Amino acid sequence: RVLDYPQPIARGQHAIARVRQLFALSLGYPLPDTAPDYGLPRSHVPTPLSCPAQLVFCHGTTWTTKHYPEAFWRQLLELASSEGHRIYVPWGNDEEKARAERLASGLERVTVLPKMGLDALTDKLLSWDAFIAVDTGLAHLAAAAGLPGVALYGPTDPVLTGVQGARASSLAADFPCAPCVQEKCTYRGELGKGVEPPCFSSLKPKQVWQQLLRVAS
Repeated sequence: RVLDYPQPIARGQHAIARVRQLFALSLGYPLPDTAPDYGLPRSHVPTPLSCPAQLVFCHGTTWTTKHYPEAFWRQLLELASSEGHRIYVPWGNDEEKARAERLASGLERVTVLPKMGLDALTDKLLSWDAFIAVDTGLAHLAAAAGLPGVALYGPTDPVLTGVQGARASSLAADFPCAPCVQEKCTYRGELGKGVEPPCFSSLKPKQVWQQLLRVAS
């Protein structure tokens, strides 16, 4: 019957903060003032990226505007492979599987994962060393699992939905209309021409890779 009693939760806060307030008010316990504890036991200590490591690149998401350009993903995979890392690419539907296979084509150190449920994928996340992701549930799961990593935000706002983890970082597009929080891009200017969505033109692969090196080394 908790759902019968709405609670006054202020907008403009991060989604995790809002959910914590909602549960505290609804269930009648003091709001914690500590960082969230996701309850995922992690025994594996992430390998720094100065050594060969195991990475996961989470390319799948919902809105078209949240997708990092495929050509940029390919460049990131080539960068990571050239430095000796093994990269795993998950997928959740046929479209994502086809994209994963295109991205991995010809790259010996890139493995397209078999289809797996969240339980199995969480076990893998607890044993890998770092992640790069778009704004997707897997980004938050990776951060909760304690992976160092970078989540990429174009049209969405990391102030409201950025990853939260001890070594997880949100990287936001620097673009005139970002964050627009729109499922369809309406930008008609010249900036970012040739990149879809154009806001991600401000998050080039080398910049993303350097950010991952900063948080995971």
